[in-house]
Amino acid sequence: MTRPRPTAYNYALSLLAARPYASSALRRKLIQKEYPAADTDDVIRRLLDNGLLNDAKFAEQYARSKMQSTGASKRRLTQDLYRKGIKGDVATEAIANVVEQDEIDPAVVIDRVARKRLAQLGDLEPVVLRRRLFAFLARRGYDLDEIKSVVSRLT
Repeated sequence: MTRPRPTAYNYALSLLAARPYASSALRRKLIQKEYPAADTDDVIRRLLDNGLLNDAKFAEQYARSKMQSTGASKRRLTQDLYRKGIKGDVATEAIANVVEQDEIDPAVVIDRVARKRLAQLGDLEPVVLRRRLFAFLARRGYDLDEIKSVVSRLT
């Protein structure tokens, strides 16, 4: 005997109980589970109205987590949030709020990330070390001026 399929709303609630979602990502999950588009839109609207789904809050939580755990740059966070369905002003404002509320100094963050990477790179020729550190920080989305400053200071 099979269990009855949960309603779109109950399925969405179970997903949100496991982890936070952006509204577009939750909509995509519901569509993938073959819930009708009209039901999906109603569920998203209901969750938004009840405050159970909030893209700005999701963006702040995501930005705070990534900045504190991995030292993600503002540019990288903006790109990640965009991929998660959080667009433009919402992402920018969320990142700015996290930086202000948590008193995050981007110079300290890039310094911490660079020092950690230097420790992992080990004994390499200075030219190779600088090049690899520069490339690593560039891939993380840091600004060119920040990268030049920290690389020249640490190597």
